[in-house]
Amino acid sequence: MDLDPEEDATVNEWFYDHKPLASTRFVNGPTYRRWAFSIPIMATLYRLANQLLTDLTDDNYYYLFDLKSFFTAKALNVAIPGGPKFEPLIKDINLYRSFSSDEDWNEFNDINKVIIRAPIRTEYRIAFPYMYNNLVNALPVQVSWYHTPSVVFIKTEDPDLPAFYFDPLINPIAISGLEKTVENLPDDDEMEEFELPEDVAPIFEEVPLYTDNTGNGIALLWAPRPFNIRSGRTRRTIDVPLVKSWYREHCPAG
Repeated sequence: MDLDPEEDATVNEWFYDHKPLASTRFVNGPTYRRWAFSIPIMATLYRLANQLLTDLTDDNYYYLFDLKSFFTAKALNVAIPGGPKFEPLIKDINLYRSFSSDEDWNEFNDINKVIIRAPIRTEYRIAFPYMYNNLVNALPVQVSWYHTPSVVFIKTEDPDLPAFYFDPLINPIAISGLEKTVENLPDDDEMEEFELPEDVAPIFEEVPLYTDNTGNGIALLWAPRPFNIRSGRTRRTIDVPLVKSWYREHCPAG
């Protein structure tokens, strides 16, 4: 991979060295036990590794496709649509039953029973195992997290854009059918003119809205590990899970 002398200036001089940064303040020495990089260096490394990383930042994508959902699917002997299939956890489930499987649908004398006429989807049985399944006390089911806060972060593709801008992906909310009401305002003669003193200034007027590292800092905040940290313990290359998220995602359609 060829590095650009200008865009990749922060890593261009040492990226392909045998022992990079051994005599600098970014590592503790030739042992490489700990490292601490600056934001420009981490932003450049993150940009160079973008082709290997996933673009997913919303944890709601993994709903019913996480480890707890897989445990529940194995315990219930069902398969998540588009997910893996497991061997039955309990092969002879009838040993745990004190009645037949059709008995729940034939007895109407129990007031505690809930009879559902519609077919129960597999997603419902995994998402709410204590509601749509029998014998959950004998099966090691786990309830996964239902929802995480929505992510409003939009990844910037153009590095020349400012740190804060109005992205075209954001749909503006148009106002339609709004009736305007006329308020009775006092006369101008009764109101006294109010002017602020000349020495009044907005708070943080001298502080810029963003700097050259603001956009990189926001991108690193939503970056996967280890790009979202600035210091840590050194690990071997084969121990850094850059492509781990790829096999945790849904299989593409077709």
